[in-house]
Amino acid sequence: MTLMRAQERPGVVTFVGIVLYISAAISAVSAIVVFIDRNDAVYQATTGRTSTELILTAIVEGIIAILLVFVASGVLTGMRGARLLVALVYGIRMVVAAYWMLSYQGGGFGDGGILTIGIGIFVLWALYGHAESARYFAGRMAKP
Repeated sequence: MTLMRAQERPGVVTFVGIVLYISAAISAVSAIVVFIDRNDAVYQATTGRTSTELILTAIVEGIIAILLVFVASGVLTGMRGARLLVALVYGIRMVVAAYWMLSYQGGGFGDGGILTIGIGIFVLWALYGHAESARYFAGRMAKP
């Protein structure tokens, strides 16, 4: 009787999963901070947004945080289609960050947007441009 050894997850995939969890935590904190400060006149003046717009911003950040937790779990467990989900979710995350970076001229959205886009480029490269990732997910897709 031979035991089949489970395919080991490459370090780069583990690192991407951790980065996604950290991004989710940052998005959750951002959602909470924006929600708490939504009625602060200085914050509204800095961002150039109304309380209602800031509530919508907090909701979007919260949804993104939940999606990032889901895709991070999928990446770390080798879920089929996880790379595609990461590309979709982080692609949306980068578009939202770019929009907020360009439309909110204050409140940390500029620096956060640049950081988010940089992390997104790294995550996409690590999952699609790294040979170990490609082998790992190809092996996961071949399983019944």
